[in-house]
Amino acid sequence: MWAAFLAILALSLATGAAPEQFCKYDDVLQYLNISSEKTPLLQRIPKENWKEPLKVEIQFILLSILSVTWKNIFVTWNPQDFCNISKLILPVDTFWSPYIVTYEQVDEEKSMSRPFLSITHNGIVSTVQQHQVTITCSLEMHKFPFDSQTCHMTMFSSVYTVTDIILMSNQTTEEVNKQSQLYLLTNGEWKLTNINIISRTDSMEGEEFAVIIYAISMKRRPILYILNLIFPTCALYLLDMAILFSTSAYGDKVSFQLSLIIGESVLAVILKDILPTSSDDPPIIVLFFIGIFVLMIMGVLETCLLMQLKKKPLPLLLKAMELLQCPQQAKTTSRNLLRDSKTEIDMGQEESRDSNQPGKKNTELPLTGRIKAEGQQTGSQLGLQKYESALLVLEKVLFCSHLLVSLLFITIIIVQWST
Repeated sequence: MWAAFLAILALSLATGAAPEQFCKYDDVLQYLNISSEKTPLLQRIPKENWKEPLKVEIQFILLSILSVTWKNIFVTWNPQDFCNISKLILPVDTFWSPYIVTYEQVDEEKSMSRPFLSITHNGIVSTVQQHQVTITCSLEMHKFPFDSQTCHMTMFSSVYTVTDIILMSNQTTEEVNKQSQLYLLTNGEWKLTNINIISRTDSMEGEEFAVIIYAISMKRRPILYILNLIFPTCALYLLDMAILFSTSAYGDKVSFQLSLIIGESVLAVILKDILPTSSDDPPIIVLFFIGIFVLMIMGVLETCLLMQLKKKPLPLLLKAMELLQCPQQAKTTSRNLLRDSKTEIDMGQEESRDSNQPGKKNTELPLTGRIKAEGQQTGSQLGLQKYESALLVLEKVLFCSHLLVSLLFITIIIVQWST
């Protein structure tokens, strides 16, 4: 063995090259006094002066990757002494690591563990943990589906106060937005608009804790809800208005309108399953559906009213129309009948001049009755014609007012959605 070593040494001296140095990661671990037999003292918070807090930097990407970096001044070495080994990958329990939690997180089972951490020769320790975080968010659904939401991810350490740890971001707002837009390639329901970083200090139970907040602003893509809810609702209501102004029978109109109301009810059930229950302000789309329902029901009631008026005209209305609208026509008809009857009486008097007086009375009585009967029949026919004309006018007035109310309602809804 010594002969082989002397031979290698002689060869290296002869060639003028430095002897090859064999290094292992274990050499660095032994130098740092890290072994599996005993727990290293470096698992405590690595502060050289207990009065100065440790700065922990957080890197955040919306893809749910959380990188935490800090400096451990007790874990340093010279890479030249260990074949330029400048970085170690060790289990996360080997050294102290900050305990950081997300305040709004409600599901911890989906968070992936962080089994390893990275240590560089100058004492920089970093660990990367992937989170699939389910957080609570206060939603403002008033303008759904044309709404924008802002959710907050509040990160803090519930164990260490500001005298021990200061949380800070190693990214600017522009860098966070750029990286998140780069990694967030999904074309889902939401579109990322902005991420704002807020650093502050909160007081809890008389102690102050460092807090870093990521305010994530998103805008909903409304095309799916427009195609599935708003457009079908508008189409059903347009059909309702079309059948309302059509010349179909009133019974057919009512049947078709009820079918449209049933279809609108199905859309309302779908909307109920989509909207969250955590909204404090009623969404405009709910008011839109309620207004459409009310207008449809008003259309059915108007059609039923007109149908009843056509089947069973009101007697008092008919009599009033005969008295107020047809006196001139009745007088003209009676005057013509009296003129004809006078001519017939004169002719009868010439033929029965030698007859007695009762013959004259027998001639006048039938003519008077016929005059009265024909006058009443003519007045009734004119009254019915006027009633039907008035019914048509009432129908147009009701339907036009229904159309104006609908246009006013739609205008209000559009203004509310756009402002």
